[in-house]
Amino acid sequence: MTYHIRADQLVLEINERGEVRLQADKVGASDGLPMTMYASPLLQLVQDGEIQAPAVCEQEDRTEALMLTYPNGTKIKVGVVVRDGYALLEVLTIESGSPDAVIWGPFRTCIGGSIGESVGVVHDGRFAIGLQVLNAKTVGGWPLELERLAYMAPSYSEGDAPDPNGRRVSDNKFEYPVCTAWPTVDGGSALQAYARDRTKRSVRKAWNVPATEVLPFEGEDAVIVGSGIALFGCPVEEVLETIEQIELGEDLPHPIIEGQWGKTSPAANQSYLITAFTEETIGKAVQYAKLAGLSYVYHPDPFEQWGHFKLKRGSFPRGDEGLRLCSEAARAEGVSLGIHTLSNFTTLNDSYVTPVPDVRLQPLGTAALAEEADERDDSLTIDEPWPFTVALYRKTARIGSELVEYDTVSETKPWRLLGVKRGMHGTAASKHDKGEKVARLWDHPYDVVFPDLELQDVYADRLAELMNEADIRQVSFDGLEGLYATGQDDYGVVQFVERQYRRWGREVINDASIVVPNYLWHMATRFNWGEPWGAETREGQLEWRLSNQRYFERNFIPPMLGWFLVRSSSDRFESTALDEIEWVLSKAAGFGAGFALVADYEVLKRNGNIEALLAAVREWETARRLGAFSAEQRERLVEPKGDWHLEPVGPQRWHLYPVQATKPLVCTPAEQQPGQPGGSDWALFNKYAEQPLRFTMRVRPSYGNEDAAVQRPTFYTDGVYMTFDTEIAANQYLECDGTRTGRVYDSNRNLLHVVEASAEAPTVRHGGQTLSFSAKFTGDPKPDVAVKVWLYGDPETVSAD
Repeated sequence: MTYHIRADQLVLEINERGEVRLQADKVGASDGLPMTMYASPLLQLVQDGEIQAPAVCEQEDRTEALMLTYPNGTKIKVGVVVRDGYALLEVLTIESGSPDAVIWGPFRTCIGGSIGESVGVVHDGRFAIGLQVLNAKTVGGWPLELERLAYMAPSYSEGDAPDPNGRRVSDNKFEYPVCTAWPTVDGGSALQAYARDRTKRSVRKAWNVPATEVLPFEGEDAVIVGSGIALFGCPVEEVLETIEQIELGEDLPHPIIEGQWGKTSPAANQSYLITAFTEETIGKAVQYAKLAGLSYVYHPDPFEQWGHFKLKRGSFPRGDEGLRLCSEAARAEGVSLGIHTLSNFTTLNDSYVTPVPDVRLQPLGTAALAEEADERDDSLTIDEPWPFTVALYRKTARIGSELVEYDTVSETKPWRLLGVKRGMHGTAASKHDKGEKVARLWDHPYDVVFPDLELQDVYADRLAELMNEADIRQVSFDGLEGLYATGQDDYGVVQFVERQYRRWGREVINDASIVVPNYLWHMATRFNWGEPWGAETREGQLEWRLSNQRYFERNFIPPMLGWFLVRSSSDRFESTALDEIEWVLSKAAGFGAGFALVADYEVLKRNGNIEALLAAVREWETARRLGAFSAEQRERLVEPKGDWHLEPVGPQRWHLYPVQATKPLVCTPAEQQPGQPGGSDWALFNKYAEQPLRFTMRVRPSYGNEDAAVQRPTFYTDGVYMTFDTEIAANQYLECDGTRTGRVYDSNRNLLHVVEASAEAPTVRHGGQTLSFSAKFTGDPKPDVAVKVWLYGDPETVSAD
């Protein structure tokens, strides 16, 4: 017998063996919409590492529930409820067995166009099929310890070669086990979720280790009964509307940002300023944000201890009260504050670690002392070696109230920890009896350890309390991968975040790090990946940032471009220039994405062009958030090599100029007679209409000689000599905006003086020409000169009207 469950435009066809076919309802949907051509198991069980599909499916009399019977005799009752727009499936009872886990599906489809690995939605541009987990214990993905099914596509990352047929099989950002949707090798897709019996102790894969001891716990979240999913099908344009119905109907997290659901709120992906404000500097930090038209100031590193999350005394001498006062001062100016966390990372200076380590620090595994040990022994005999052979960052173990570190483990019995250092991290070396537990602690290259599930709840409560009391309206859950240390996979992740989400009681913009489970999708406002460290603005993780936009689009997530750094000058980098910021802003406008502007407080004070940079942020972000850019303009703005300049010309009106920026034109003086000027002739091509010469000239020291200089720089083209009768020292700039006026700046763009040229700026004709340069170079060794020429195209109108 075949059962049909009709949920608006999706039909679940379930046969007597418990196999499901999903298809579009031809009554409620247009002809030609795709259907699955596969029979997928409704619910599989896992017992001792073996996966079993149901053998028999029967519908109970007078109910909509289905009874699934498995080859090992286990019976699982699945409740079925049809809502407006979706179908609910829930495990109601388990009889005659105790499975370790159950797996919803995987439900195979022939849809392969867009596969939202986190949101759990696949579509072909017309019709979408989605799976949403209904609680934290139901995890979108696949149990890590199980082999992936043969029809699931291999993982793909940027740079991987295509498959033998020339097709890239996946652009998924995360590994297969954490993905609710995944591509199949035949070009289709599959949707999957699972739930575990977490009341059982086990040893299984977790995070980056092949085996870890997973401790059991009790309660509703620990059992399989109650695991549930929602399945839906609808036109693509109705996906978010349908998911919002599910959130509201099933009491899922439903965050509101400025009065609108977070996934559709225009405020969800607003940009923000990252700077390490203090009680003393909060006023100035807020003013910088307001100059940029930004409403959030975010502290990147507020804590001196992670675990108890104690605020830095130098920045917040009044502790939590000081942060609250900062928040009050900011809110009075219409600005909200945010903080950065590293989730459950626990620093070694925290009192959960020293001087007496908490018994709730997460062990990777435990053994027992096979012999008693006194406080001087530098080897310890244990009965089980495996937890101590796993390669982590440190080799740290807890014995009672003492922390020890060891060098290695003996290769044969009796098993011994060798090279043991006693009383580590401020703990006291002490005597230990035979049989006492030795717990190998999880650790990480950040020089931290991790809490177990119980202590993790204490961390979550502390962060929620701090945010509530200090009125913090933005948070980033960085380091969510550390929550895998409990061994409880994505349940540990979502439980940590949801515990805080349910306690906030106010609108909070929140994002997360690399872990994005299906249930977390509902709570997270956005994800802002892309770091600026160690690279030029236009180069820092560029491909990563671009691939993120594809991820956001297929997962219905407000787009963000990541962090971008405002720099002062250094040995490696120039101070941030206006063209760099406008490059960032143009990409943000093109993608419709927000970003974070990172600036140390001293940089904000030191850089002479900071007001111009922040004014550019204000104009571009205002235009972006008003939707002023046309679709055609946005398509051109995302081009990575394109430069643009935006100039306000009236209320909610701007001129958008395409900009051709030359590569640095370099003049390096060769051996010359005393007094002979140096010079260069550069080929220059102007693809735009003729215009006056605009340039930025930088004097670069050679071999560190900062006493070198350039005198009387002269530019010649189109029959005009333009000479600036001045000296520009090493690490200084001369800028000309197409007029007769030149401005000399120091290395941090602070204006030193203004100089008038001998003539008006020469004309740069359309097409090819020669630009000649000459100057007197002084110093030994002499500096060189790098010139960038800026060529503007005709302006386009940008308007919010």
